[in-house]
Amino acid sequence: MTLRTIAPRLGLLGLYLGWLFAARRLALPSEVLYWFTFALAALGFVAGLYFFLHGFQLLQRKRWIEDTPTIKIAAAAIGTVKVFGKAAGPYTLLSPLAGVECYYYRAVAWDGRDAGDGQQLAGRATETLFTPLFVEDETGCLMVDPHSAAIELPTDYDEQISGDSMAECSRRFLRRHGLSTFGGTTVSEYAIKPGDPILVLGTLGENLGFGSMADSESPGRAAYLSCEAADLQRREQLEALGIPLSESQQPAAYANTDFDLHPRVVLRAGADRPLVLSRQTPQRMIGRLAQESTLDIWGGPLLALVGSALLVKWLGL
Repeated sequence: MTLRTIAPRLGLLGLYLGWLFAARRLALPSEVLYWFTFALAALGFVAGLYFFLHGFQLLQRKRWIEDTPTIKIAAAAIGTVKVFGKAAGPYTLLSPLAGVECYYYRAVAWDGRDAGDGQQLAGRATETLFTPLFVEDETGCLMVDPHSAAIELPTDYDEQISGDSMAECSRRFLRRHGLSTFGGTTVSEYAIKPGDPILVLGTLGENLGFGSMADSESPGRAAYLSCEAADLQRREQLEALGIPLSESQQPAAYANTDFDLHPRVVLRAGADRPLVLSRQTPQRMIGRLAQESTLDIWGGPLLALVGSALLVKWLGL
C-alpha cells in the first residue's frame, strides 16, 4: 500500500486532530467552532460512507482477479481473460511529459498534491493517446484496446507545480488544455513502454471494427494512431523540445509488419467488467487490493461514526 493510496485517509485524520487541538488549545470564537464542527462532521460522515462503499468495490475487483486464472495467450478463449506478458507493438509514439517511447500514455492534470490512481477527475484535463498495443508471451500475442482502461501503473512523470516554476513540457500541456500555469496543479503521466511487463485483465471478444483513427468510421469511437499520425506526433514533440529529427531517429512510419493490425479478436473492457492494465504480478495486485479494501471497509464506518457523533453534538442532542 502506497502513500498515494492512503493520503486521503491520513488527510482526514489530520483534519480531525487539528480540530481537536484548535478546540482545546486556541481561543477561537464560538461561532467559528460551531460551523467548523458542522463542516467537519458532514465531511467525515460522507467520506466514511464513500470509503466503505469503495472498499467493497475493491474487494469485488480482488475476488474477480483471484477467480480468473492466469493463462497463456495461445489458450485464451472468448470471455474473461487474464494474461501476463510483455508490451509490444509495431511502432511507438513519444509521450509529451516524460518524453519516452511508448505504445500508450495517459497524462493527467488536477488541482492539489495527489491524484490517486490517475483516473480522470471532474473538471481536470486528461489526455490519452495510443498506438497498436499488444501483450505477448512465448505462445503468442493479443491486441489490447486500452480505451477507458483502469490503470494500475507507476507514474513516469510527476510534477507538483509551485508558482511559475515548472518544466516546459508541463507548461505546454497545461496551455494546450486551457489550464492555468500558476500554482496549485499537479501533472502526472502514465505510460506503457516497449518490453514493459504487463498484466491485462479484461474481456476477449470479436473485433467489431477497432482500428486506427484514419480507418475509423465513427469519429467518436476509440481508435489508435496510425503509423503516419504517430510519426507526426513524434516530430511535433521533438520540435516543441527544440530537438531536430536526425536521420538516425527512425520515424514511426517504418512500422514492424509482423503484427496483425486487424485481428479477429481484441482484448478490451466488457459490458460489466473493466479492463485492468498493471505492471504488478497478479499476486502483488491481489495483496494490495486486500489491504486497501480492508482499510476502507473497516475505516470507513469508523470515520462515519465519528462524523455522526460530531453531528449529534452540533445539533445539541
